[in-house]
Amino acid sequence: MTSFLHRPFRRALFRAAQLLVLAALLSACAHHAPGAVAPAHGPLVVDSFGIAAPGVAPAPLHVRVWLPPAYGAAAARRYPVLYVNDGQDMEAVGLQATLERLYAEDTIRPLIVVAIDMPPDRMAAYGFSDRVAGRSLVAATRYGPVGANAHAYSQWLAQTLVPEIDRRYRTRPSADARAVLGWSLGAANAFNLGWQYPELFGRVGAFSPSLWLAADGSDARAVQRTRLAQRMVDATSPRNGARYFFAVGTAEEKDDRDGDGIVDVLDDTRDLLLGWKDGDELRAKGLQQLGYSVNTDYGAHPDRCDSVLLTLDGGAHNQASWARMLPAFLTWAYARRAPALEATGRVDSWQDVESAYVPARNVDVWLPPGYAEHPHRRYPVVYMHDGQNLFDPRLSYTGVDWGIDETMTRLIAEHRVREAIVVGIWNTPRRLQEYMPRKAVKGESLAVGVEGFPPLARTDITSDDYLRFLVEELKPFIDATYRTRRGRSDTVVMGSSMGGLISLYAVAEYPDVFGGVGAISTHWPIGDGAMIDWLSTHLPDPRRHRIYYDFGTATLDAQYAPYQQRMDAAMRANGHVEGRDWITRRFEGAEHSERAWRERVDVPLVFLLGK
Repeated sequence: MTSFLHRPFRRALFRAAQLLVLAALLSACAHHAPGAVAPAHGPLVVDSFGIAAPGVAPAPLHVRVWLPPAYGAAAARRYPVLYVNDGQDMEAVGLQATLERLYAEDTIRPLIVVAIDMPPDRMAAYGFSDRVAGRSLVAATRYGPVGANAHAYSQWLAQTLVPEIDRRYRTRPSADARAVLGWSLGAANAFNLGWQYPELFGRVGAFSPSLWLAADGSDARAVQRTRLAQRMVDATSPRNGARYFFAVGTAEEKDDRDGDGIVDVLDDTRDLLLGWKDGDELRAKGLQQLGYSVNTDYGAHPDRCDSVLLTLDGGAHNQASWARMLPAFLTWAYARRAPALEATGRVDSWQDVESAYVPARNVDVWLPPGYAEHPHRRYPVVYMHDGQNLFDPRLSYTGVDWGIDETMTRLIAEHRVREAIVVGIWNTPRRLQEYMPRKAVKGESLAVGVEGFPPLARTDITSDDYLRFLVEELKPFIDATYRTRRGRSDTVVMGSSMGGLISLYAVAEYPDVFGGVGAISTHWPIGDGAMIDWLSTHLPDPRRHRIYYDFGTATLDAQYAPYQQRMDAAMRANGHVEGRDWITRRFEGAEHSERAWRERVDVPLVFLLGK
């Protein structure tokens, strides 16, 4: 099975662009994604208060909150939140000056920063924990035990501080909008929070992380074998979790416990990312073995991997070096623009496009060859789901992309299609819930139609919200930012598998917005054809809409023919004329994969955009 319920963000893009060049590009943005505001100028507003932390500190812990300059004026806007350990270091790491500069350059989106002063017993509070077992994971060190109170601190931050911040301020209370950052022991705890509380924290920053913390500190081999973070990752099944930014300095230390010529702080971080190997033998899994995409050279090659490592030349284990790491982390976590794709033609990449209805996601916008040459010409728009699979094979789930950029370039050159803008909307870990048409579900749940997957509860389905994001937020932004033709006849929506279902739902729910639909390898079996039954009485006017269906005959697509026959009969009953406003194509031997869709995507594009 290659892409029915695939986990997003599993393949990486590697592009040679220096970090400073990237920052310059980011700061040159002229337009803002949905929900964004103009660049903020002026001093940040700083609030502070104490909050009780029973079991962590005898007195309330001191918390400072940096609010973006526009916070008071934008009364309805909600903001992502960054939680930072060792809040007493904010002046030393230059937090406020860095934020003000990045805001002035329009490099990052506005955010709220919550800095928590260290507890009185820092060594006890900062460390690793086992949330399920309800206990701290204590590290034995020559300085004494570390992390003896890590579970209590992590629970307090997650269950007391986060709700209090959400109550006091206009936050976006979801994992995609929360991040946690720390350095040294505070970085170990930041990683712990992201790993143990993935429903709360979607981003983690760890500068000079203390990943050497181990259950057995008796000798170098024992430390190597019992490193707590490595064990924690190794014991976890593959899952969608937070994204991770690690940064280490090349001059932090000279220790090299395994004698491989790499200092421990870098070695421990690389082992956590790539897996711990003893020679050719994998001794403990890392993030890569759990399906996370990894980039260990982020400073030279910034990309969109799930987990990245920035190595700071000359960086030491101190606040001055962490101040140098901070702009890169903030840009990674909150940039308006995403690192560029390697694609044919121009692609504008928008990072974490915010929504009032669904989690934030990346959006890539491919512009046709004539866009720059004809400044007064307007273009049709194709909105495509599963956007990370469209343009760059190193970003695609299977390592093979749809080749939309190459195919559109070729078809335009051959004069087979109109020049058009293609908008690739990334999926999220809630892909199934966002792509299943909610109104088609009659009962409390429905079978997914794929062996091994549990039923999908109706109450979990958020496709109506996803379409509101598409129609009320994203399309207005695209129309305002690019030279589009905005009418129904010039607006197409397209996707594969579950993406085919949500495309059909879009035209049925918004027939005045979308005039063309591409439903490729549509996953009809979910709910045993529930969408066919619903769509039969909700099909759009055949005189104003064009609909394309197709399916293969191998792997998951082998189930689709009987369902498609039912859908074709409903099309005829609704007055659609095959070959004129609707076609269905069968591709013998084609499987359910990006490779198969790449090979035939020209067919729907010609039908929907053909001259």
